[in-house]
Amino acid sequence: MKIYVKRIIIISTLIIVSSLFDILDDTIIQIFNFQDEGTFEITVDFIGPIIEVSLMFWALLSGKKAVCQIKNEEEQYKRLVQLSPEAILIHKKGKIIYINETGANLFGLSSSNDLINRNLEEFVHHDSKDIIKKLKENSNQFPNREFNEQIKFRRADGAMIYLEFKSTKIEFKGQSVRELIARDITIQKHELDNVKRLAFEDELTGLPNRRAIMDKLSQLMKTSKKEQTKIGVMFIDLDGFKQVNDSLGHDGGDILLKQVSKLFQKCVAEKGIVARLGGDEFLVIFDQISDQDCIMVAEKMIESLNSPIIIFGKRAQVTPSIGIALYPQHGLEATELIKNADMAMYQAKQRGKNNYQIYETLNKRNNII
Repeated sequence: MKIYVKRIIIISTLIIVSSLFDILDDTIIQIFNFQDEGTFEITVDFIGPIIEVSLMFWALLSGKKAVCQIKNEEEQYKRLVQLSPEAILIHKKGKIIYINETGANLFGLSSSNDLINRNLEEFVHHDSKDIIKKLKENSNQFPNREFNEQIKFRRADGAMIYLEFKSTKIEFKGQSVRELIARDITIQKHELDNVKRLAFEDELTGLPNRRAIMDKLSQLMKTSKKEQTKIGVMFIDLDGFKQVNDSLGHDGGDILLKQVSKLFQKCVAEKGIVARLGGDEFLVIFDQISDQDCIMVAEKMIESLNSPIIIFGKRAQVTPSIGIALYPQHGLEATELIKNADMAMYQAKQRGKNNYQIYETLNKRNNII
């Protein structure tokens, strides 16, 4: 197209020059004092129209070539778009005016014609409505800017997927529209979510892991400091777990840990959060709880393990040794609070196991001694 424009400029200039020669031939003869008895004038009058017609023919031919080139480029672009592995659609204010076959398949439809004139927003999941609203505001305010987003998307067949797309302003059939190039990132999204989940979840039991419970405890302590409420922490170790693991193997030990996790969660209920620190160690945190409430939950946990658990047809018996520490009297930092609960748990083991001890009681006993 740029070459065509340059050619038209050159041709127009040459036609103007030729016309000027024709119009100003007498003046040129006088200026240059030609003594050719009309030869120059005849030559200009004869050759000028031929040159002008030739130039006009060249202009038409160049225009025809330019138009053919544009059509070929458009056809090539359409073929590339149709064969693209990514979904490509064009919309004007949300109304779909073009979509390739990959896009139709992404929408859960067999034909792109089924999507023409439909509104994009009817496929957007309600969780992503705010993202689309913000995108519309930004594209109206900054129309020439490119936007990249990820949204939750509902296909025509009802399946839920995640889309990543790029939105760009383009010209299409003489009107200003936006082109979306999208791809399905559902698998990548689930893999990323799974990695994040594993970073904060114990893989065996599904309970929060050490990192997750530490983050939660730190948050609770900040809130508790502002609201002047009490937090309870339990450090639990299973007595006899090593013997079960040795006799039933690691698979049997894993089954036992899963069963114990469920029992602890049932005892704690809505009062707190149960986490597995690793091995046979568990941590429970309580928000806005009294000393007596902690004791009641500890007694329930001890009672829940009074009966043996049947694994592979064999009786497996474990008991809990529980240490309790309370915020703020037993520690002002998360690590300090857990450390003191751990110390109370070891005191419970020293006192015969299968019982609970409160860190404050431990301190008083040491002071008396």
